[in-house]
Amino acid sequence: MERRDFLARTATAVSVTLLLGNFRSDRYHFVGSALAAGNSDGQKATLEQRFADFALAMKYEVLPADVITSVKRVLLDTLGCAFGSVGSEPANIAETTIRKTFGDGNTATVIGYPRPATIEGALFVNGVLVRSLDLNDTYIGTEPFHPSEMLPTAIALCEENGRTGRDLIEAVVAGYEASMRVNDAISFIERGFHPLCAASYGIPLIAGKVWGLPKEAIANAVGISGARGFTSFVVNSGAISMMKAMGLAATATDGVFATRLAAQGFTGPSGTLDWLASKMKPAKEGFAVDLELAGYRLPRVAFKRFPVQIELQAVAEAGALLSAKIKGRALDIRAITVETYPGIIERVADPAKFRPQTKGTADHSLPVCLAMALLDGDVMVAQFEKDRWRAKDVMALVEKTSVKPGESLISKLPRGRGANIEIVFTDGQSLRETVEVPEGDAERPLSRSSLEHKFINFAVPVVGKAGAERVISLVDGLEELKDVRELTRALRGSGKQNPA
Repeated sequence: MERRDFLARTATAVSVTLLLGNFRSDRYHFVGSALAAGNSDGQKATLEQRFADFALAMKYEVLPADVITSVKRVLLDTLGCAFGSVGSEPANIAETTIRKTFGDGNTATVIGYPRPATIEGALFVNGVLVRSLDLNDTYIGTEPFHPSEMLPTAIALCEENGRTGRDLIEAVVAGYEASMRVNDAISFIERGFHPLCAASYGIPLIAGKVWGLPKEAIANAVGISGARGFTSFVVNSGAISMMKAMGLAATATDGVFATRLAAQGFTGPSGTLDWLASKMKPAKEGFAVDLELAGYRLPRVAFKRFPVQIELQAVAEAGALLSAKIKGRALDIRAITVETYPGIIERVADPAKFRPQTKGTADHSLPVCLAMALLDGDVMVAQFEKDRWRAKDVMALVEKTSVKPGESLISKLPRGRGANIEIVFTDGQSLRETVEVPEGDAERPLSRSSLEHKFINFAVPVVGKAGAERVISLVDGLEELKDVRELTRALRGSGKQNPA
């Protein structure tokens, strides 16, 4: 080792020791930024260091107005989804288990439940709550990804540390944007992994921002979290289990732990995404992540009108429109033909989706969701909770359904979330409906009134009408909140609510 390198490393070690001597046990606050790595001799910054720079540069004052508005929209939508899952079996199991795993902490709110929990406990349960209904937001880069599952981490950490609404906005934007840009840069599904893996790069940025960590600590946290954050796509394949609801919640818990380690000086690897791009087939040439502050993705996040997989939104909407035209002729339907995209067919119309055995498979089943829309005129949470998807009339239409690639839709790519549906009756008559862009898509945004309606429907059974309106008011004025705990207090439940 050259003397200059030795002295540089020694100086860094001394800086770490001095900083940790000023370390408070209850919060991660460092004095100064001496730990932040400087790249000597013009050495190129690692991607992990660039992620850290990206997070540290994320300041409320520089955020465009539409990005701040988008944060409020995703926050309201996400909290509504969480309220809708309160009392559900996955959430109750998670809420019971975290206390045996992480202890009975009192630092963070469990949405809709009366008892607080530890940071890791709360963000895990809240993550399960957000995901369970399959009604939370979606960003589509190389593949569908649900960034809202990272919001529980930002909320819990800001609550524990008494951060402001603006701090929460900064943390949310840092986590969302980093993860969505990873999603833009590489496909995890092509390599056998779940898109939620992108969040392993966003979670440490959220924690690092809230805890006020210096650059090198955040970079190490990203390295540790990124190296561990691989979840197999089997979670969403075949018969879908409850684990669908906890995949990103577990990644978030792990990412916070990684950041705790890095805050204490634990080092992590660099090049985790580069390794994935070069070593896992298909190899990706010229791999790069766009970490320029411009070009925010948040305004391009889609919201769901129906509680089904994002690629089924157009199918459900088209089915609901056709339902009014069928006028009681469901028994006379001879055949149903659906045209959509090959990748969508592979994910939501494989053989297991024609005979779902679990609720998690049913809300990812094209033929089942279409059949319920045709018969009932809508697709709702209650249909899945009350096993409507198992009914004989639903399964009778499923058996008459075939799915194939739609050439007219494929020609319009990359706008690839539409569907053509044709119904043929026994007398030879037919009906046809096409939805190229579903309601809630970034190109057809969910209106403010529709967003509020969705939130109110789920929140009122848990916190009452006045409580739901209070949450809406606090979210609308998020940037003026002096302490996020004012919001989290409004999210607590009485413990008497019932599942959706």
